[in-house]
Amino acid sequence: MGDRDQQRAKIGAIHVIVTAAAVIALGLLVWNLAQVLLLVFGSIVIATVLLTGADLLGFLPLPHRWRVALVAVLAVLILGGFGYLLGNQTREELGGLARELPGMVNEVGGYVGIDGLWQRIRDFAERLMLRSDVPGNIAGFTTNTVGVVGGLVLVLVGSVYFAVNPDLYKQGLLALCPRDMRARIGDALDRCGKALQLWMLGQLLTMIVVGVATTAGLLLIGVPSAIALGLLAGLFEFIPFLGPILAAVPAIVIAASQGGTMVFWVIGLYLLVQQIENNIIVPVVQHRTVDLPPALGLFSLLALGLLFGPLGVLLGTPLTVVLMVAVRELWIKANGD
Repeated sequence: MGDRDQQRAKIGAIHVIVTAAAVIALGLLVWNLAQVLLLVFGSIVIATVLLTGADLLGFLPLPHRWRVALVAVLAVLILGGFGYLLGNQTREELGGLARELPGMVNEVGGYVGIDGLWQRIRDFAERLMLRSDVPGNIAGFTTNTVGVVGGLVLVLVGSVYFAVNPDLYKQGLLALCPRDMRARIGDALDRCGKALQLWMLGQLLTMIVVGVATTAGLLLIGVPSAIALGLLAGLFEFIPFLGPILAAVPAIVIAASQGGTMVFWVIGLYLLVQQIENNIIVPVVQHRTVDLPPALGLFSLLALGLLFGPLGVLLGTPLTVVLMVAVRELWIKANGD
């Protein structure tokens, strides 16, 4: 009897070791594939947008896949038209700014006591370009850019596949789960998808309000390309923290090319819109859609940004929403709390 107990103890120990090794191996695999998994999640986020649009077009006598295709085509046309509109105007404004920039820089240099500031900047740029490591840096930047573009294309194509037949991928994922847990995991996936859809609707509403408010303000100030800049502000609202700053840059450039005090009016407008968004729009929208605690959203973005870089920041908020719902459904409710 003692030998049998020892045998069982050895088998139990081996089982624990094998299980621990499997968990560690799975964790290492997930970590090494983190960027790919983030791209997959990015496809799911965009697929949620396509599915929401297809649901809104439910009144059309078209199959689901054709409604998804129609939403995708409309999105491409809108974004393409926006890019064309903004590109033409920005090209003209940048040309004028390039002609006026040396004088503006020298004027700023005169205020701070640096004569010939523009020429000094040019000399520094020339010396920087002559450094031996610049060609390698340029090559690395080009490679990274190609990788980003390729990843974006992959995400967009994947999102269409996910949106056309989402149940296929859901059932495939459930098939990998233990049979007795499939119902609970399937319900959690449905709730995560609903939460993500509600968050996307709230984000879309916020983007629309910010875009309209920015456009109205720029028209009132008299900034050229106000509509295109307002659309840009609305689109960049999807990017946490950095999005509003990136959206303000072309508006400030165009305002600077106009001279006078317009650039200060533009900066004040963007700051005002952000204050209204953070203190009025976002709390109201989140109360009606997904109530994501602000501190949780902030620190999750910080953590995901440190772990995965810009992609973690871009997808940090929707990923946090999904994880929050998944933990609530699979852990908190399962433990009866």
